[in-house]
Amino acid sequence: MPDWTLTVALVVFGLCVAYFLVRAGIKKARRALLMKRHGNAEMVAAIMAGQIAQGMTAEMVMDTWGKPADMDETVMKTKTKQEMKYDQTGKNRFGTRVYLENGVVVGWETK
Repeated sequence: MPDWTLTVALVVFGLCVAYFLVRAGIKKARRALLMKRHGNAEMVAAIMAGQIAQGMTAEMVMDTWGKPADMDETVMKTKTKQEMKYDQTGKNRFGTRVYLENGVVVGWETK
């Protein structure tokens, strides 16, 4: 085997190891930031997994799925209802809707 193939193989291997180490470091830093921001290990685990859960705040949902495509809010005497809309498929058509009452997730719907 020529010397250059061994060198190339070692460089590729080194780059792969570096990539996985950097990726693990970024994930660890994000987890630490989310724990500092939210302070709830169960919710942080759900956010890191890309899942939403009942009891999450609107900020937690945005940390999970990003900013919604659209958002509606209805203010009533005793509560505020919000609807976060994701995955826009057409004019006023969305694949996923997250329902919040007083800023806390009470349910969601995926079509």
